[in-house]
Amino acid sequence: MMKTEYVTRASGSKKSYVDNLTKEIDSSKVIAVIDMNNLPSRELQGIRKTVDSKLKLRMAKKTLIKLALSKSKIKNSEKLIDHLTGMPALVLFENDSFNLWNLLKENMSESSAKAGQLAPFDIIIPAGPTGFAPGPILGELGDVGIKAGINAGKIEIKQDSKVVSEGEEINEKLAAILSRLNVKPMKIGLNLIATVEDGTVYLRSTLDVDTEEYIEKIKSAYSDSFKLALGTNTVTSETVTHMVKSSEMDAIKLAYSQDILVEKTKSLLLSKAEAEASSLKKEADNRSN
Repeated sequence: MMKTEYVTRASGSKKSYVDNLTKEIDSSKVIAVIDMNNLPSRELQGIRKTVDSKLKLRMAKKTLIKLALSKSKIKNSEKLIDHLTGMPALVLFENDSFNLWNLLKENMSESSAKAGQLAPFDIIIPAGPTGFAPGPILGELGDVGIKAGINAGKIEIKQDSKVVSEGEEINEKLAAILSRLNVKPMKIGLNLIATVEDGTVYLRSTLDVDTEEYIEKIKSAYSDSFKLALGTNTVTSETVTHMVKSSEMDAIKLAYSQDILVEKTKSLLLSKAEAEASSLKKEADNRSN
């Protein structure tokens, strides 16, 4: 089960807690800052039952977390201080940053947006029909930046519309419209902000990638670079075998066309000679008849 701590006066001295937290940070592969704002305790308990046992959650006042990060010997750990927002906490993980984000994301649930909350990402309303009959909602959509019109007796969103950028506050009008459109942009869970791994700072936007799409892009890039290397006769460990085989085939074709007898063309030239002899015999037989 995930190990959770929250420092209070009853849990010992602040200095002792900071020292212990610093040691834990220094012995961890991945240090992550999360925001636990708006996370109900029931959801937190549910997450605790499902996350990997290696994941450690450390909750404390922001000043104590700052002290521990600034004292840490982990390269660039102090840069996480700039990402302590909302109700910050630390997650210590022993795999890598991408696996951590995937683990946290899998344990999130969707929720409607409330006025005053900050957008977790750019919220874009896609173009298409809404199912709403013409009425006041057409103006309400326009008020929040959604371009809409009427088509076949229904309100239709004319083009993709970004209604709020990541980190911006969701106002009351927008929250109401998102609810009516059944858009649930908020994620209830351990909201990862940034991590430090091997001295590199990763923001959530960097970690939040489609794994399958990313793999396909790598395959496509490899295929394109392989074709380019072949086209420019660039010898690499990947192209050398193909280039040798291709050169061998070109050499065999050249030797065959010039009737050069070598090991690779022997059987081909014999077959060619037999075919030519058979053709000459057939022609001679026709003439004698």
